[in-house]
Amino acid sequence: MSRMNHIALENSNIALKQFNAAAWVLKTSTGTEDNGADMIGVHKNVQKKLVPWCSTFPGQDLGSELRQKREEGLIVVASLIDRLPNLGGLSRTCEVFGVSEYVVGNLKYTEDKQFRSLSVTAEQWVPISEVKPQFLSMYLEAKKKDGYTLIGAEQTSNSTRLNDFKFTQKTLLLLGNEKEGIPADLLPFLDVCVEIPQEGVVRSLNVHVTGALFVWEYMRQQALAGTHSNRVHSQEEET
Repeated sequence: MSRMNHIALENSNIALKQFNAAAWVLKTSTGTEDNGADMIGVHKNVQKKLVPWCSTFPGQDLGSELRQKREEGLIVVASLIDRLPNLGGLSRTCEVFGVSEYVVGNLKYTEDKQFRSLSVTAEQWVPISEVKPQFLSMYLEAKKKDGYTLIGAEQTSNSTRLNDFKFTQKTLLLLGNEKEGIPADLLPFLDVCVEIPQEGVVRSLNVHVTGALFVWEYMRQQALAGTHSNRVHSQEEET
């Protein structure tokens, strides 16, 4: 009982009083505005979170406007993929990098909670189409007639390494199933199979990671060629 009578109700150590609060803490507690330039001077490498521009204009159908601005470019076909987290993650990747069209085996996938937990609303901004696996051969033939180069993300005896492959502007990327890859009967419809160089023991990457690497490499090459930025600028001038 005697110990309880001597419990300290405050910390006698004043060391914490020697520290100054960060500028953003002072702004929150006092309501004063800080000079942004001063903040940058003190913190030269700060994290930047972008607010989606579409969320700043409530009531406007900017999604359809954005979809109209996407020209013929990269089409990512994920009809063979059946795991919703992979499909949702790919939709987010496609939206972030401005893919022209994202194709899935069933549009109902986009309504599933597992899909949306990874897509983070990307399905609202990237054009998504449905092509069931049994109709892929006809779809690929039609796209080839439209002038698309058809490539498959697959390891074959004649595969080209991704770092050696040159993308055309009108490219269709076919991704394989998580377990089976691209069926043998679809390979003849493709212009080329491209694989990601590997150094490890595990045979392949997760299909979402594979798709993301292909999309990034396509966009990198288009940016270097200037075609992607030129398309954006010409569309802005037209609008």
